[in-house]
Amino acid sequence: MTWIWWIFIVSILIIILYISNIYYWSGTRCPSFDRMDGKTVIITGSNTGVGKHTAIELTKRGAHIILACRDRKRTEEALKEICKLSGSNNVEIEIVDLASLKSIQECAKRLCGRLSKLDVLINNAGVMMASEKSVDGYEIHFAVNHLGHFLLTNLLLDLMKNAPSARIINVSSTSHAFLNITMNSDDINFTKPYWRFNAYSHSKLANILFTNELARRLQNTNITANSLHPGCVQTEIGRNILGGHYQLILNTFMLLLTPISYYLTKTPEQGAQTSIYLASDRRLNHVTGKYFKDCKECSSSKSSLDQQAAKRLWKLSEEMTHLDDALKYVQNN
Repeated sequence: MTWIWWIFIVSILIIILYISNIYYWSGTRCPSFDRMDGKTVIITGSNTGVGKHTAIELTKRGAHIILACRDRKRTEEALKEICKLSGSNNVEIEIVDLASLKSIQECAKRLCGRLSKLDVLINNAGVMMASEKSVDGYEIHFAVNHLGHFLLTNLLLDLMKNAPSARIINVSSTSHAFLNITMNSDDINFTKPYWRFNAYSHSKLANILFTNELARRLQNTNITANSLHPGCVQTEIGRNILGGHYQLILNTFMLLLTPISYYLTKTPEQGAQTSIYLASDRRLNHVTGKYFKDCKECSSSKSSLDQQAAKRLWKLSEEMTHLDDALKYVQNN
């Protein structure tokens, strides 16, 4: 095969990748241009990736954004960037560590003490392929991706009830469908056997079960709850997949694949579109308990629709986060 044929084949592959990126991998842009003036929005994990780009766009639409993140330095840098790109200074920082139940309680207490209402809560933060346990001794994916958001959401519900119409948006993942589990209480920390990807998928399934049960409990109120898959996004969430020297090898390998992965993944801005849609589109005022991808409602896995599993998860989450005591602490101003 001559070099001309090689050039031809490579050119065809590049064209195919480019077209697939435009029509499939990159997804769709938010179809709504609705303004959000006067609305307060909290976004966890908003100092990088999808969360940061969600914050940029919602700030442009007039919302008051609260960046709820763990790392103050990185969040301060993100705040400056968000203000610059949005042309608005209506952004502030709230430090919270979702791996610490105490930190979440303190954060919620501060927010409830100074806010009169909360219009939108976007539970966007997450960890992927980490190996440690949380401050409270729980498996880190389950602790941060589910338990932390479960507790924060419940502690902020009173603020959301003060808004004319409020929305809770939980960022899940299509990986929730990779497991067929039932949230058994004998191994809720997912340790037998422990594999990081399974633990991550387990937490993403918990996101949807939590959303569905939350929507059921909030029926006939002013609050809706929906979940979403942002797509396969170029973010830092997988920075701990292997750890140590193996992680360095993986990072080097992924760097070499960058030209190809560019066409097979979304940018953080593209990955933020469904979050922006669920937060802003007025046509979704009464839509609740649904799962979205690429700004469209779609089906989640059979396991995620198990109502009994959702109720078991809720009860276990209440116990693991000591929800009753946390509510008393936050409400005792």
